[in-house]
Amino acid sequence: MSGLLTILRNKYLWLLLAAIAVAFVTMRVTAVQRQQITYPETVLREGFAVLQGGFTGFEHNFSDMTSVFSSQRELLQEVEALKQQNQALTLENQALAEYRAEALRLQQIIGFQNENLEIYRLTPARIIARSPSTWYQYIVLDKGANDGVKNNMAVISPQGLVGRVSSTSPNTAQVNLLTDREMAVGVVSQDSRETRGIVEGAGDDNLLKMANIPYYSTIEIGEKVVTSGLSQIYPPGIAIGTIQEISQEPGGLLKSATVRPAVAFDQLEEVLLITLYRGTPGAGE
Repeated sequence: MSGLLTILRNKYLWLLLAAIAVAFVTMRVTAVQRQQITYPETVLREGFAVLQGGFTGFEHNFSDMTSVFSSQRELLQEVEALKQQNQALTLENQALAEYRAEALRLQQIIGFQNENLEIYRLTPARIIARSPSTWYQYIVLDKGANDGVKNNMAVISPQGLVGRVSSTSPNTAQVNLLTDREMAVGVVSQDSRETRGIVEGAGDDNLLKMANIPYYSTIEIGEKVVTSGLSQIYPPGIAIGTIQEISQEPGGLLKSATVRPAVAFDQLEEVLLITLYRGTPGAGE
């Protein structure tokens, strides 16, 4: 009997029984379809609705953020692809520009060659090397003895005199440029024909020196000089350059002048070898 009383006095037992009773009542109430719900049910439903709405919103936001990151990744990939495409197009444009420039140069050379068929027999050649020294001014061509190139052949461009062949190998030729310090060419004023002199190289791509000008010469700044033809190497009338400055030599018997070359030596890529000058048969051979 005392054991039964002890069990009945246990508060945890009563709490358990109360919870079971509440559960049964709740099941009974909620099992029936009702238009009205109790206040506790309203509180619980609203609370769960807020939590559920928060989780749903977080899910949507997380989905949106994932979509944004995915879009940015795709955009970055597209930008990288466009950069590579742009680089490829830039290189292609550079190559096309180079081809166009080469075509224009060759067209000019061929035109000059055709215009002077009655005067010269010309062999075109490409420059494949240049002198590394500023003291010696020379170029190397891709034509040599196997192509009929010989020492002392004059080399020109459509702009004027380039130089002369100084040595050959079977497939190449070295050409001393007009600007080389050891070069000297007889010249005459193109218009008046009254002034003669010698143009010498000064080791500078943009400068020549004209010496042995008579003191009585009337040559003027801006006047053009050409080869005089008093040579077995250089035919007459090839452009040399333009007078830039005139000075009196010590003693007063001679004048000298600086000459701006007609040829842009630092821009040369193709030249023409004079293999025959028809004005004077045998000259230039």
